Amino acid sequence: METKSERQLKKEAREKEKLRKPLKTVVHPTRIIAYLVQVAIVYYTHDFLRNHFLMLVMWVILALPVFDLIAYIMLYRGISVELTAPEREVNRQNVGYLNLKLINTSYMISYDVNVKLDVENTFYKDSSATILSLPCSARSSEEKQLPIKYSMNGIYKYSISAITIRDMLGFVSVKKDIGQTAEVNVYPERELAAEVDMSDMNRGMTESEETVKKGHDFSDVSDVREYIPGDKLMSIHWKLSAKRDILMVKDRVAMSDQQMVILTELSGSDEDVDEVLTLTYAVTKRLVQDQTYVRLLWWSEGKYSFEERQIMSLSDLREAFTSIYYESIYYDPEKTRGYMLSIYPELKAYVKVCMKDGQPNVLILEQD
Repeated sequence: METKSERQLKKEAREKEKLRKPLKTVVHPTRIIAYLVQVAIVYYTHDFLRNHFLMLVMWVILALPVFDLIAYIMLYRGISVELTAPEREVNRQNVGYLNLKLINTSYMISYDVNVKLDVENTFYKDSSATILSLPCSARSSEEKQLPIKYSMNGIYKYSISAITIRDMLGFVSVKKDIGQTAEVNVYPERELAAEVDMSDMNRGMTESEETVKKGHDFSDVSDVREYIPGDKLMSIHWKLSAKRDILMVKDRVAMSDQQMVILTELSGSDEDVDEVLTLTYAVTKRLVQDQTYVRLLWWSEGKYSFEERQIMSLSDLREAFTSIYYESIYYDPEKTRGYMLSIYPELKAYVKVCMKDGQPNVLILEQD
């Protein structure tokens, strides 16, 4: 005999399966039967009593489906949906918003417009859906702001492929293709934990190679001022100079000529990888704030090689994480160590962010 918890789990599974199915045109026979029963009752009552008022009621009931069909065609043509994400970038564990706008340009109304909202985290391959039942007024636009708390990093893709519109008599729900999409990038945002010893990470610091430094200026822009004879041409802010019709120069604060090589491990369960990414983000952000040049590495299963990004600002860090979100999670945490030694033999040491004893940790690995 099934327990209460088992029945609840089966019910939830059926609901999830129902949400996975696309919206489609559906005829509601119970509503049609109920309408025919009402017509029959009015007809036989009129036939028995010979009442003129009942005859009028009968003709009105018979005419209702015709008016309902005309109104429904007008509503179907006049209704549309818009989906937008005002915030394209949101921090993990924060609340973001989606704007769903139901637009009706016709003079007809509907009490039940079903909108199926699909959401997918493309990095973790996790998807879900929800169906919103909304009323629709005549010649109006109703906007709903949907709050969403993001518990995982990644790229969230929202889509509305179709809606179903039910007529006023409830006889039929007809599918209408929409094709609206919105996308939100979710980045980690956590202060570095006190237990991470940043001073110990200096053992993972190496000198920047000339080939890597070439073409890059290891400095942060602190201000913009007018050109003074003797300033380097590479410091000229050309776009701003063109706008102001005078040469403007970027003042820079020099950064270290050393580099910190950080390898983030995309291995394990979704929850493990999410915690590793969050710690990687916090450590890299702190180093950049301390004006330390960071080389961020990760293993790409698709390309079967290491991907590398040079991180000198917060925008560089976010761009790197956007690239990471298009990678695949692998399940052998030891594979990268051998590859690091063969591909980067010049590195004496590097920092590895990975799971250790069930917790995200920062390890300093030395290469022979």
